[in-house]
Amino acid sequence: KKLLFILLFLPLLFATCKKEEDNILGCTNLVATNYNPNATENDASCTYSIIGKWNVVSMVYDVTEGFYTSGSYPNGDYTATNITSGVANYELLFSKLTHEFSDNGLMTQIFIDLTSPEDSDTTYLSFSIIEDSIFVSSGQKGIISVTENTLLMDLFHITLDYYPNFESFQFNHTSERE
Repeated sequence: KKLLFILLFLPLLFATCKKEEDNILGCTNLVATNYNPNATENDASCTYSIIGKWNVVSMVYDVTEGFYTSGSYPNGDYTATNITSGVANYELLFSKLTHEFSDNGLMTQIFIDLTSPEDSDTTYLSFSIIEDSIFVSSGQKGIISVTENTLLMDLFHITLDYYPNFESFQFNHTSERE
């Protein structure tokens, strides 16, 4: 009887240990929107939330200025008069850029110039997310990818206020969860 009792509960003991191991390797319930306690390290079904504070650690950008020669955005022909590209790492430039996303659709962008605090700026925007796309009230739109601790945003914006002249911005942010 004792041997039968031990054999009956032995599989339950191993199953319990396996679940704990999967919990450690899988999604964490703190930031995952579809937390799955049985997820494994390679399980792609874990979806993380953008909600929270994100510190921008690097940014690649392209700014294109020009004018439309025929047609208009997005299918018109244009001539570029100036293209500026670069890489900005805010930690190296003695400043800090933070994006905070709340669950009510408010995005707060905080820029802190550590060398001239009077040049610091806070901007409040609204945002919406549809699948892997983000739309910001400033007119920016783009693609996002969120993991437990990393946010990648590839944003685009075009200004047509002085049509046929235009200015377009392409920003690729890499952020870490605060």
